[in-house]
Parts: sequence; C-alpha cells; structure tokens
Amino acid sequence: MKIKKGQRYSVQNVEKRKKPKREVLSYEDVPLDEPSSDNVEISKTAVKRIIIVVVIMLVLGLVVFAIANRDNLTPEKISNWVKYDLLGSSDTGYPVKIIGTNVNDNNFVCDSGVAYVSDTAYVSLSSEGNELCYNRHSFSKPIINTDGEKVLVYNLGGSGYAVGDKKKLSAVQTTKDEKYIYTGDVATNGYYCIVSETNGYLSKIFVYNADNEQVFAYSFADYYINAVALNNTGTGCVACGVTGDNGSLSSIAYVLDFEKEEPVATYSLDENTVYDVKYLTSSKVCIVASGSAFTLDIGSGNLKQIDYGSMTLTAYDIDCDTDCLVLSLSRSGDGRLCSIQYINSDGKPIKVIDTKRSIESISLYKNRIAILDAGECCLYDTEGKGLGKSDAGTGAKSVRLEDLNRAYVLGINEIRKITEFK
Repeated sequence: MKIKKGQRYSVQNVEKRKKPKREVLSYEDVPLDEPSSDNVEISKTAVKRIIIVVVIMLVLGLVVFAIANRDNLTPEKISNWVKYDLLGSSDTGYPVKIIGTNVNDNNFVCDSGVAYVSDTAYVSLSSEGNELCYNRHSFSKPIINTDGEKVLVYNLGGSGYAVGDKKKLSAVQTTKDEKYIYTGDVATNGYYCIVSETNGYLSKIFVYNADNEQVFAYSFADYYINAVALNNTGTGCVACGVTGDNGSLSSIAYVLDFEKEEPVATYSLDENTVYDVKYLTSSKVCIVASGSAFTLDIGSGNLKQIDYGSMTLTAYDIDCDTDCLVLSLSRSGDGRLCSIQYINSDGKPIKVIDTKRSIESISLYKNRIAILDAGECCLYDTEGKGLGKSDAGTGAKSVRLEDLNRAYVLGINEIRKITEFK
C-alpha cells in the first residue's frame, strides 16, 4: 500500500485495510483423543507369525538342552529321577538286576559297592544297592579298569573310551585318528593311559593327566602291548607286550618313566602271554601270565618268577591294600583239585591251601580269601582255615569280597550280596 504525502492513516485504519490472516491450528491447542484399546486390532497373520517364532525358539531351546544333556536323558535315568527324586522312593537292595544281557567276569569290580560294565552300559551301585551312575555305551567289547574311585571304560578293538569316577563318567572320547585300542589303565590321581595301534609301529601309549592333557607318548616297534599299569603318582608305568618268535609267543615288560624318552628297563617274560599287571607298591609290580606269575622290584631290578609247573591257572586276584597275590592252580589240569597259593610282593608263597574244589573265581581282601565253586561260595583265612560257606545262587560267575565277612556275587541276570558265611 502506498501512502500519499500529507495523508494520515491511523493504526486502526491500517489494520482494517490489511487482509485477514489465515488461522493456523496448533496441536498444542487442540486436544488429542486417547486411542481406545478396544479399537486396536492385531491381524491374524501377525498373531500366527508370533506364535511360529515362539514355537521355533522353544524347539531350538529344547534341542540345545537335549544335546547338552544327552547322557542323562535316557529312559532309565528319567525313570530313576521320577522314582527317587520326584516320588521319593528308595531301592529295595540286593539282589539287583543287571542292565544289559551279559557281564564279563573281569568287568565286575568291588570297592565300597560294585561297578560293572555290560554289553550295553556302565553301572555303579552303592553297598545298599542304590544306583550311583548309569551310562549307556555302544562298545562291542567293553573293558573296565578302576583304581579307587577312578574309572576307565574302553572299547577293546575299537576307538572309544570314557573316564571318570563311580558317580560320573565322561562323554565318550576317541583315540587319535580313531585307532584301535589294545589296553589302558587309570590311576587314583586321575591320570590315565590308552594303548592303541599306530602308523609305522606295532603299538603306541598315550598318557593323559586328569584334565585330559597329553603328558607322555611312546611308540613300541617290536611288541604289541596288551597289558599296562600306571603307578599311583602318574609318573611312570609298566607296559607288557607280546610278539611271535619262530612260531612261539614271547612277552616282555617295559618300565617307563614319563620324564625320559626311552624305557628305563626291559624284562623278558619267557614264553608267556600276560593277562594282567598291577602296582603292589610304588616300586613293586605283580604280573600274571599264562604259564607263570612274576613280581618285579623296580628299584633293585629283581624279577621273581612263580612257575605254575604242570598246574593250570583257573583264577587269580591282586590285593593292592596288602600288596599280595592269590592264585588258583588246578592240579588235575581240567579245573578240579585246585591249589590256592597266597604270595607276597617279593614273590614268596606265604601259604598254599590244597582243595578238592573247582575254583571258578577267587577274591582276596586283607586276610580273607573267597572262592566260587559250582554255585557255592567258601571263605578261608590266609592261614588256610575254612570260615564258612554260602549259597551263591544259580548261574554265579564271579565273587568279590567287600570286607572280612561280606561278598558280592555276579550272576547271569543279577548281582547278589552275601552277608553271612556259615
């Protein structure tokens, strides 16, 4: 608007001549209506998607849980959890049914209860018959070795093994390059060893500490190692091997120190096949073979041979608590008329007990000797005095003394407990 010279305009007139302003709405001035929850709708498609996501997350969580606890999610363990933890039931005690269809005599051990490995599972039981541990396996030829509370179970001729104690066994591990296992052992401090086949040699020993870390290895060029024993400190072992020599078998014992690269000593065991080897003390070792038994003093290097002569070995037991060995030798050669020989760590027979029995199994505990003969269990002291008998039940295969007057018997289908000899 132009203002002419000399013409006056009042403020009011100017305001009147201005164009009216357009009203502007402000959100601050206009109240907003609160949305009603009744009016909010979620589409059915969104609901389905949320449900699917939740279900997938739950399934994945269950899968992860099942994988992490696959050893515990067995029908038997679930049943035990319901029976003992949920319902508060208790075991009825011995006899206890065996899990599986077969337990080898040598796979039945006793130490404050029993432990065994069948064709399908490893099981340990308390003195009252309560199940302490249950682990299924798929080993074709399972073997168990124990020392105190420590346990090693391996697949002879396979590649799998598991270590632990009576209340918990680890998940199955495999040998390097899945080589076949020949033998193994475990010590009270948790050290263990596995002997397996290897490329370029006849056999190789691997020694591990309690944390599964390899601490030693040695390859054997001339012998297949078929028996091994670790000392209690995990610092050395004795490994026994066999080989063919001009059509006949010969055996050897290697003494290994894990701080040295080569064996510290070797001992010829003549024409024998070694069945078992155990440390009696930190420096004395017992070896049981097909034609002789041996005691070896590692400190002095003295090897004492106990020749069976014309007799045949039917059973044996090694008691590391008393550092003694007991042998059952048949005088007739067909398993009858067995002679019980009680031998100390120096290889000296302390007592010889001649019987008319066929001894199928024998067990040594302190100054007690138990034998099994055709379903009857007999108890002797180490002086040869008979202390009583007990019915071992039908199909009895093996006996293990728990203390001076009680024993466990392995049957075909169950484990029984003898609490009294009369």
